[in-house]
Amino acid sequence: MTANSTDKNRILIVDDEPGNIKILSNVLADDYALSVAISGAQALEIAKVQLPDIVLLDMVMPEMDGIQVCQALKADETTKDIPVIFVTSMSDTANEERGLDAGAVDYISKPISPPIVKARVKIHIQNYLSKRFLENLLSDQDATLDDAKKEAESLLVFV
Repeated sequence: MTANSTDKNRILIVDDEPGNIKILSNVLADDYALSVAISGAQALEIAKVQLPDIVLLDMVMPEMDGIQVCQALKADETTKDIPVIFVTSMSDTANEERGLDAGAVDYISKPISPPIVKARVKIHIQNYLSKRFLENLLSDQDATLDDAKKEAESLLVFV
């Protein structure tokens, strides 16, 4: 879930082919809020501003390919934790390995199977949101412990 439970989780679809964007949009639009980028540079800008819950990324694009986009997302402090799934026609194992090595959490070959895309997107968003929740919980506990420690130390000064 997002911060506001009435909001849908956001997916950023990145592909230079409008037909591929349309296919993925038709599969996911009922369940998710969608953003679209048609280039790697545009994807990086949108990701930094909108902080999507997942990025579906084509591997083969002009100027900046999917591997470069994924590496740039993972190198940026604000976007490094956003899961990336490659959705690409590059179905050989060497390219799948390259994508996963670049930081992607999954790899889906085209032509897509709508139920598989839905299932993989759902599980990776759930994993991402669970991780964020736990990190926030730990951060809150650390802050509480730090506050308690400071308060205890201030009390010891007066003794």
